[in-house]
Amino acid sequence: MALAAVETAFSDEDKERVLEENLLLNPNDVGALRCLMEMKIQSRKIAEVIGIIDRLMEIDPSDMEWPLLKSHLYAYSGEVEMAKNGFNEILAKDPFRVEAYHGLVMAASESKSTQDLKEIEKRIDEGMKLCKKQGKKAEFRDFKLLEAQIRVKEEPRDFRPYICQGIIYTLLRKNNEAEKNFEKFRRLVPKGHPYATYFDETMIATKVFAQKMENEIAMSKK
Repeated sequence: MALAAVETAFSDEDKERVLEENLLLNPNDVGALRCLMEMKIQSRKIAEVIGIIDRLMEIDPSDMEWPLLKSHLYAYSGEVEMAKNGFNEILAKDPFRVEAYHGLVMAASESKSTQDLKEIEKRIDEGMKLCKKQGKKAEFRDFKLLEAQIRVKEEPRDFRPYICQGIIYTLLRKNNEAEKNFEKFRRLVPKGHPYATYFDETMIATKVFAQKMENEIAMSKK
């Protein structure tokens, strides 16, 4: 059955079941995997979403965006240590991946670990020195924003889940859901807070990546 028909003919539970049956016959169907993943995120079945991402990582191990999304999902669901491990694995392969450092900062903030934040700050300082040496101006700017974020001593924590969930929905091209979360974030984040600046920078990169994924999927169907 075509995916378009699945979208219109059944209830959400039926859609999930049909997609899962389709994947038994076609386990490498990336389009079906993405549809199933999006549905399970909507229904907050995070453990099952992570299982789907693992499958997508097996299909294309070179795509580092899937591990990034997986780690954000761990952070969103409160699995802080799993999130940290995931972000650190990404940084072992790409030490300039500022999004992974951002994830580590969020995870450390959630666990209220001052020591972790200090260690991350040292790593960011090393990253900035390397950026200067290699002339990576954009990465240096992003590292500076993260450094400022860490140095804010008292921060309200209730806005963080909204930016995290908004990023996840943006990566999944669920723009309406993303914007709802970002609007809540904007209302809650204090004026002049480093997160407010970082949000603008992060969203530019995230939207570019989401558009890139959409273009690649469209090309693969031709």
